[in-house]
Amino acid sequence: MDQYQHLCRIAGKTWVINKNIRRLLYKTVIEKTLCHGAAAWGHNMTSRLQKKLDSIQRLFLLYITAAYRTTPTAALQVVTGLQPLHLQIQQGATYARVARARPSSNFFTVIFSPTDYASKSSGIHIHPPPPIFFSTIKFHFKKIT
Repeated sequence: MDQYQHLCRIAGKTWVINKNIRRLLYKTVIEKTLCHGAAAWGHNMTSRLQKKLDSIQRLFLLYITAAYRTTPTAALQVVTGLQPLHLQIQQGATYARVARARPSSNFFTVIFSPTDYASKSSGIHIHPPPPIFFSTIKFHFKKIT
């Protein structure tokens, strides 16, 4: 709730800034802060944690859309085009596991295995670069008159 209060200080009580800018503020500041470290705890998502994340996200969605309090959270998510936080966190945790070549991970019914994806390149294998011979470089000087 502290983040919400800080954001209200920036945007003002009535949030007179554009809806797209409000959405951008949410995506870049709030969402990143809430999802920080989600790779560590995102796979052990309980229903209680999902409800807590929904209630936190709901507060911001109401102010992004300037909707009534009685508007369902799912409708607010559809109108703003934002995913539920618990799904985003699970998606990020799955990506982090696969990218770090840990054991197979599943995201709902899809199973991701690190062996199915190319590994990162270990760098440039031709170092130092081959020498450039001065005989291949030619300069043509013209006399200025």
